[in-house]
Amino acid sequence: MQAGATYTALVGAVITDLRNQKVISQGDLAKGVGMSQSAWSRIEKGGAVMSVDQLARAAKKLGVLPGEILARADNTARQMQAQGFEVSYEKPQRSPESGDNSGLLLLGGAALAALIYAANKK
Repeated sequence: MQAGATYTALVGAVITDLRNQKVISQGDLAKGVGMSQSAWSRIEKGGAVMSVDQLARAAKKLGVLPGEILARADNTARQMQAQGFEVSYEKPQRSPESGDNSGLLLLGGAALAALIYAANKK
């Protein structure tokens, strides 16, 4: 079983990183996107997907283009794959019998943030 992350989680971690750099609270960003803080939290953690419109509104609030967020996520995915980590482009499915997530162990938030930081420094 190889550790990894979903692409959705990478996008969420990039947004979290940008939000922290800009010192914007999660609640303020959620409000700017037009959703609740709890729903936005799920997006940042990779547990929910956002629409293109929501991505565009978040990017505007963060002072970047939507494509920059995706480019950073792509760069991180390439770096992770080069280091032997799996990147799934589908949301992990949980097996009701075993409670696992089909062999994809999600990286912890701190580890994912470190990978994003390192990937975007290059």
